[in-house]
Amino acid sequence: MAKQNEALFEESSQGAVGVATALTFIVSMVLMLGGFVLMSYAFTADHTAGLWEFAGGLVAVVLGFMIPFSYQIKKGK
Repeated sequence: MAKQNEALFEESSQGAVGVATALTFIVSMVLMLGGFVLMSYAFTADHTAGLWEFAGGLVAVVLGFMIPFSYQIKKGK
């Protein structure tokens, strides 16, 4: 049985998520998921176009993972 602990649901002292953080999250998710889709399309294309689609998808996924981590480091959290 769980204990009732009011301190567990205490409000954060850091405040709410800002607009820039939310937009960064949305852009990084679109890049990451779009990159996965683009890489999957590469297997249905011919050889040369498929190579460029896969490479473009890979770049998009890498950027999608890089953006939030570099943003948080610059922000100082």
